Amino acid sequence: MRVLVIVPAHNEEASIADTIKSLHAQTRPPDEILVVVNNSTDHTAQISRELGVWVDDVGPISGRKAGALNLALNEYLPLLDNDDLVLSMDADTVLTETLIENAARHFINDPQLGALSSNHLVMRHGNLLELLQSMEYERDRIMIGRHKGRGGCMTGMAALFRVAALREIKDTYGEYYDPTNWTEDWKLTIALRHTRWRTLRPQDCLVSTVPVTHVRALIHQRERWARGYLQTLMQFGWTRTTAIPWLKQLGLAFSLSVRILFLTMLGLLIANGAPLVSWWMLPIVLIFSADAAWTVRGTGKWGILVASVLFIEIGYAWLLTFAIAKGYLKQLIEYRADSHLNTWVKVRSAN
Repeated sequence: MRVLVIVPAHNEEASIADTIKSLHAQTRPPDEILVVVNNSTDHTAQISRELGVWVDDVGPISGRKAGALNLALNEYLPLLDNDDLVLSMDADTVLTETLIENAARHFINDPQLGALSSNHLVMRHGNLLELLQSMEYERDRIMIGRHKGRGGCMTGMAALFRVAALREIKDTYGEYYDPTNWTEDWKLTIALRHTRWRTLRPQDCLVSTVPVTHVRALIHQRERWARGYLQTLMQFGWTRTTAIPWLKQLGLAFSLSVRILFLTMLGLLIANGAPLVSWWMLPIVLIFSADAAWTVRGTGKWGILVASVLFIEIGYAWLLTFAIAKGYLKQLIEYRADSHLNTWVKVRSAN
């Protein structure tokens, strides 16, 4: 079982060295590392070459990250065997040193495993926003663990794919990654779940990533993620695989409605001078606070402190809700069935 690593990179000179060094430090080193430099104007390519990896400086190409990955896969996948692995990862991600070794063991133990995603943590807590992202990712990791690694996206931060599964995706949909989708990793994840291959997100495959540093960038990131997720569901429609994700969207809409109703009732109470605090509320608040702090204990003392002050995370949750709603609204307004039902869905329908 050989392992080929593909790292698409656009102006990543600040982080690419740490990414490559984490690959060199693996207990099971990859057989080849390829950095696909896409239209960079900095020293990403030079730094990568100095660290002894292959560099494919492709210049400007269409399709952003998906286009860069498709270019590399089309060129190098014919050189690999069906049971070899491809690790696709972001250029600002650092792997734990046993990730490839642990991932390879999962693939060996399960011949039907087609893709494996890492769980992601935040590598620094420079400000409150970065700490809140770290707390969010820690809870996500715990939730995935409770589901024994089932569900979740085969994240673009770091995911491994069996070559045979990638070849089946290409044969079925015409491309490995969809360059028209806002979140190509979600599109590939849902496509894989329409095949015979299983996916997994185990607790022993961890990476650290650079968090978003300011609010505007966070809103843009989550808006894009939400838009791509809804776009993917709209492209595939209602199937046995997408039924639960579609129902979850109804749950999200219900949750948003309840929050708006709660704020409306709270405003009416304040306007009428009603008391908002009572003694019986204290034990309930303490229980919620303790639970919030316990679930982020992995982020350290500052995460526990922030979680125990509930209103900080409530504000963060509202910020994410705003970004998600904005992304959904944009997708619904701009969606055109004929233009977005691209080769992926058309080819599958024909088959």
